[in-house]
Amino acid sequence: MNELSRRHFLASLGGAALLLSGGWLDPLRAAEEAPFSLASLGQGTDWETIRRSLGLRDGLIYLNCGTLGPIPQYTRDAVFAAWRRLEENPADEGFGPLLQAMEEARARAAAYLGCALNELAVTQSTTDGMNAIAQGVNLRKGDRVLTTDHEHPGGRLCWDYYARKAGVIIDVVTLPAPPKTPGEILDAFARQITPATRVISASHVTYTTGLKLPITGLAELAKEHGALLVVDGAQAPGGLSVDVKALKCHAYAASPHKWMLAPKGTGLLYIGADARARIDPLSLQAGMGTYTGATGTRNVPGIIGLGAAVDLLTAVGKEAIERRVMALRNSLCREAANIPGITVVSPAPGELAAPLLTLDLPDTVNSDAFVARLKERYGIIVRGMARPGLNGIRVSPHLYTSEDDLAQLVGALRREIV
Repeated sequence: MNELSRRHFLASLGGAALLLSGGWLDPLRAAEEAPFSLASLGQGTDWETIRRSLGLRDGLIYLNCGTLGPIPQYTRDAVFAAWRRLEENPADEGFGPLLQAMEEARARAAAYLGCALNELAVTQSTTDGMNAIAQGVNLRKGDRVLTTDHEHPGGRLCWDYYARKAGVIIDVVTLPAPPKTPGEILDAFARQITPATRVISASHVTYTTGLKLPITGLAELAKEHGALLVVDGAQAPGGLSVDVKALKCHAYAASPHKWMLAPKGTGLLYIGADARARIDPLSLQAGMGTYTGATGTRNVPGIIGLGAAVDLLTAVGKEAIERRVMALRNSLCREAANIPGITVVSPAPGELAAPLLTLDLPDTVNSDAFVARLKERYGIIVRGMARPGLNGIRVSPHLYTSEDDLAQLVGALRREIV
């Protein structure tokens, strides 16, 4: 794991003068009172320590970071400190030291995703990023977008808008459920791509079943046909180790407020330097900076908190987190497969699997009512996943999830599915 000192993070809030000059709060003391420091994570702090730092309600088993992730105290402290500092002198602080802190947070986020600083913008969400991409591609009547039947509305509606407004044609790949090999997915895309396909738009990890698509293979297919590859990355960074350059996509939109455990309303948008002339949204007309004439005033505390979240994940280690989360997911996958009445519709452990796991319920069970029952009777929070052909629940464990959490879920499923 990488070592990252507490003082290095605090210095990123704008330097020692910013940290030590305010009488309202001594950030060094606040950091000492936290359950852990980043330096301790670098020395191998266990998962339970991070778990104890969350603000979750007592007795709650939270298995739904695929919707919204909880943020640790370390990140909350950074947000609150920045917010209070901002309100002491809003204009001077917001366009001075705290603007610098936001830019430093963006730089650390770029390093986390494996791209250059001039390739990454901070947004509000994956949806915000996908909307910017769609607006910036400048599609015209007759242009085609190739996507899948498992896209989240936040990654699909932007293309539907241009279909309605500009006559763009949407082609939809039906994903196998579940596919056995990456080649099966790539063949499905290859069968439907056309000379008029301008964009391939696909999720890195589908929100429905946690299928991890072969993005590098799709990048090769896009290159062969002169198309752009746009990736909805809402369900990957923070749970999986993501390097956008290695994926070879042209654009990648993410929601740090899910698996990256960052403040709500923060997003990241990568547009590769080689694609910038082809993806030119209004929101980036003055550059990629956190504040420009095209962005307007930003959520200053949230963006600084995003930087703190990146620091925490980096200190633990992207690969270590992926190993931990996938081990939990795969263990649950094996246990759930042995519960009568439950069908695992997510990929088996292997290269197509991601941390999300979706379980199909018997037709006699209403999935929404079942989600409510798990919450009321057991304090277990999962998401319902009802769509054509699927009457399921979606489970998203993270680094703070314990083996006992999953055992309690399995026990509840065995008792309730009769």
